[in-house]
Amino acid sequence: MKRFFSIFLMALMAFSVLRAADVTFDFSSAEGIAAMGYAVPAQSSATNLTQTGPVTVGGVTLSATDGSTETRIWNSQGSYTLRIYVDGSITLSVAEGSITGITVNAANTSNFDLIASVGDYSTEGAVGTWAGSATEVTLTHVGSKNAQVASLVVSTTGDEPQVDPEDPIDPDIFKLDSLQNLAALEDGTAFQFMSDVYVNYQWHEYLWVMQLDSEGNAIAGLIYGDSGKEYRLGSVIPAGWTAVKQTYRSQVEAANPAHFGNAKNILDEDYYSPFDCTGYLSYLADPDEGWDNYKVYLEGVNLSPIQSNGTFMITSTEADEDGMTYEASLTGFNKFGIDYPDVDPTEVYSIEGMMSIYNGEMELFPTSITNDPGTKLWKVLYEGEDGNQYKLNDTLYVAAAVDSESTKLIFVTDNVDQIYYDTYADWGYAEWMAWYPDWIALDCTGNQDMFDAIAQMQVIKPATVKGLLQDRMTNPRLMLNSVPVAIDDAELPTLSLFKYDLSNDYVTAMGNEVGRADGYFFYKDGLPCLCSEQDTVVIKLNYDYAPALEAEMAQKPGFNYGLLGVFTLDEAWEENSAQGPMRRIHATDENYYTNYTFHPLAILSCASIDETLAGEQVVDVKYVSPTGVVSPVPQDGVNIVVTTRSDGSTTTFKRIVK
Repeated sequence: MKRFFSIFLMALMAFSVLRAADVTFDFSSAEGIAAMGYAVPAQSSATNLTQTGPVTVGGVTLSATDGSTETRIWNSQGSYTLRIYVDGSITLSVAEGSITGITVNAANTSNFDLIASVGDYSTEGAVGTWAGSATEVTLTHVGSKNAQVASLVVSTTGDEPQVDPEDPIDPDIFKLDSLQNLAALEDGTAFQFMSDVYVNYQWHEYLWVMQLDSEGNAIAGLIYGDSGKEYRLGSVIPAGWTAVKQTYRSQVEAANPAHFGNAKNILDEDYYSPFDCTGYLSYLADPDEGWDNYKVYLEGVNLSPIQSNGTFMITSTEADEDGMTYEASLTGFNKFGIDYPDVDPTEVYSIEGMMSIYNGEMELFPTSITNDPGTKLWKVLYEGEDGNQYKLNDTLYVAAAVDSESTKLIFVTDNVDQIYYDTYADWGYAEWMAWYPDWIALDCTGNQDMFDAIAQMQVIKPATVKGLLQDRMTNPRLMLNSVPVAIDDAELPTLSLFKYDLSNDYVTAMGNEVGRADGYFFYKDGLPCLCSEQDTVVIKLNYDYAPALEAEMAQKPGFNYGLLGVFTLDEAWEENSAQGPMRRIHATDENYYTNYTFHPLAILSCASIDETLAGEQVVDVKYVSPTGVVSPVPQDGVNIVVTTRSDGSTTTFKRIVK
């Protein structure tokens, strides 16, 4: 028995006998539109049915989905029509009884091409006719442009009488009112179920149902056999049905079902949504925990290749109460024959399905398996944990590639200026927040071929950067699992690079951020530094990335330089969650400057007399690739800096970041 996640309890509705009736949905007049509960659109305007949501008239519910254009009621010079565009649809459903007929009256016979999800549908002139028996019918427009509907007439009727629990078929049959007590019955015991249940999943002769007790606890059960009914998810099956208790290889079932009535009503998806058991795989795998017949969801798990018999393994790393990690596993079986992915051992997946027990062992029958969409870069940087695998669900832009003696790093940014900050679960709201672009280094782990491939990229496809997070609180990097995929036809945008003037500004860069630092070049304590003009505030310069630059600047001590480079942190930031996911605050303010080491990649400007430029000052810098393409930032590991003199002539420097 599992605690139901929703705060709502099932609304139990009294049984009533249905009689045949016709229900009309009139879209041709303002009065008819208003009577259905829709807003009457103004001239040359529309009422969007999908935005309005389902409406119910005479026990028949009408809902809509959008096609190439919104499914809508349109007002053209006072003439009203329902317009269904290509691949758009309307769905008619009943909570009690059945739909036995639908008449669709066209306002315009051109493009009047509808198909039905069930039953028989035909068109003659301006009238479409559906025949059959169903609790739900979807009509989809498949023609060109739009289908224009004037009205719908829906015929409904009751079905065979449902079993009255107070007047059982067999007075001596055992009465059962809780699925929780089913296992205690002897195999072969016939019973009549005295409480309502709702449908959690149905597949062929398998019908998984749930029951809520008075405290909101969800109790799951399995009905096996032909019930004679096909139910929608969330359908409430009325009390009175009969079955026989049996146990098949440890699985308790209600077999040989009979006397099933139509759904009393249909609950919303809060009731039949899966239990999110992410991080609790070991509990699911334990038969004593009683998860059989529940619908569950797991995120961020690893999968094994599927075997010829349909089995596979689900694994996840979990932590015990003492914080010790271990690998949990659960057997999966492709009971429903879904498309199983070609699994990647470095990839994580989300899986949803029905739990079962077979010969004393727990199994998961998947209903869906999806690749994990990945995590936004900002969430990894502010909420991630070192040692965990992540996939970045961002378009990433390559700003610099560094192939030095000690490292092979590609520096990338998401270049975003706002994020969607969802705190609904904790605070009850979600909002867009102004943001600064985030940065991370892609560590090629010494793989030269991987480095060379990524260094040629400009824009990287979302969800293709995968790796192990390291050094999140200092200089975050992902140790890559594989080479990501480039977006070949995308142009590198203007990247938001921060410029820090050491004469006036604080430095608040992220670790491994590419940016610009302007300051005066001095040696302090034998180390090259950028300082304020008074030589009092210092950013150390580290020349592992570009050792040739130091010799060039050493010839002009005291001159003001503008340098492009990478900021790295010498010690970690403090966590600061009081104002949201921010950690750009250091333990002591006076260390804003000295907490950094700056790794220069290129000289952007020098406010001094440069002998190599015949006395002219540097006034402009551009970056040109070997093919002549101008970029706002260095790229592809090669920086060709074109320095424009005041007289219009140029001198070209080639910066190969090695």
